[in-house]
Formats: sequence, C-alpha cells, structure tokens
Amino acid sequence: MAKVKIYFDPIGNVMNIWWGDKKDAYISEEVEASNRNDVIIKDKKGLPISIEIIGILPNELNVSEKIKMLIKDRKDPFILSSG
Repeated sequence: MAKVKIYFDPIGNVMNIWWGDKKDAYISEEVEASNRNDVIIKDKKGLPISIEIIGILPNELNVSEKIKMLIKDRKDPFILSSG
C-alpha cells in the first residue's frame, strides 16, 4: 500500500500531494481548469505520481496576497526577517 505525503506551503499558497516517490519525478504538466492551473507530476512511464494544487487558500487567508498588500505602496525595502 502506497503512502500519501502532503506538503502545504501557506506563503506560496500551494499544496503538493505525493503518492509516488519524489525521486521518480520526470516531467510535470500543467492542467488547466476554468479557474485554476494545477500541475501533475509524472514518472518516466508517464504515470502520475503527484499533484500540485496552486491557490489552495481563499483570498482572505492567502498569506502571499496579504504580504503583497503590505508592501504594495512602500518605497523602502520590506524585510521579513533579519539575522
């Protein structure tokens, strides 16, 4: 039985679901739907092993959109962290 791994990036607003081995990733193809552009990752045989869902969060929870709004009108550099 294959293990499913789910990775979520709230800043990039992307979720990756892997049911195959990452090392077998060979090609990715964009899947165009009416309101989104997701990506299917396939192995050398052309079998899907992962999907990348882009824009998973609604706008009100989308961290990257919030950051864009914060820095939109700034004239000075915006630093998220320093160290």
